[in-house]
Amino acid sequence: MTSVPRRPFVPLASLCLGLVLGAPACAPTRVPAAAVSVARDTDGDGVEDAQDRCPQYAGPASRGGCPVRDVDEDGVEDAQDACPREAGLPELRGCPVADADRDGVQDAQDRCPEEAGPRERDGCPVRDTDEDGVPDEEDACPTEEGIAELRGCPARDSDGDTVADHQDNCPRVAGPASNQGCPAREPQAVVLRKERLQLLERVYFEGGTATVQHRSFPLLDNVVAVLKAHPELRKVRVEGHTDDLIEPEASRALSQARAEAVMSRLVAQGLAPERLEAQGLGQAQPLESNFTAPGRAANRRIEFILVTEEPLRPAKGGTRR
Repeated sequence: MTSVPRRPFVPLASLCLGLVLGAPACAPTRVPAAAVSVARDTDGDGVEDAQDRCPQYAGPASRGGCPVRDVDEDGVEDAQDACPREAGLPELRGCPVADADRDGVQDAQDRCPEEAGPRERDGCPVRDTDEDGVPDEEDACPTEEGIAELRGCPARDSDGDTVADHQDNCPRVAGPASNQGCPAREPQAVVLRKERLQLLERVYFEGGTATVQHRSFPLLDNVVAVLKAHPELRKVRVEGHTDDLIEPEASRALSQARAEAVMSRLVAQGLAPERLEAQGLGQAQPLESNFTAPGRAANRRIEFILVTEEPLRPAKGGTRR
């Protein structure tokens, strides 16, 4: 029996090596699908998990795959929000306005941050201890009910003549109301009003000059006596006024010179100069028409205006009552 010669054994690896050496190709080995690596994007935001800083929450690639968070919903994202749990303003880095008394005035600008008050008073309340309508900060007698024209102090009648002191030309000496509270032997040509000293006579000057005529000296002396009796009237403005018969600049200069001349007479009679100031207003404030002689005469005048001092306002952080 003829024997069949056996072929030599060729390993599979050697056959596949034939691809390189020109030998017959061997079939490629199949790799299981489970072994293939697939890029993952768990939150489906287009950023692969390997590069996603927030792989469980969708967010734009510009933020590394993390979403924009704004827990307090104030428009300032948490990453930039200094107060992420309290709704606030962008200009305050997401923090709310600090207004402890809830009066609409921020604590930083509120002079009374623990007490509500209007904005026009810088957040401080209006206090009126004696309930007389005059705020304590303007009230010279804050614990006594008074009247506004006396800066909150009550009206008094020191001499018992039925004329209240603030209207009495002679508050320490009794006299009839018809003579402004002064004895009849001392005729009065001055009346105390809320904002001025009303003159019952005119102040006369030499024509076209600032020289006070002697016949007006008694009137000005009466003004001095009244102001000395009322030291609470701390400042009086002597105003000079003219008609329009001369040019405005010239009339203003003349009225200023006349006001200063009257002031000099008052000081010469013993009134403290710091209580006075002079102002010439020329023809700017006529009382009557300048088309008639009586009207022009009325417009040529001297007035005594009681100057109201501005009340002191409490400083921020000062003592509160």
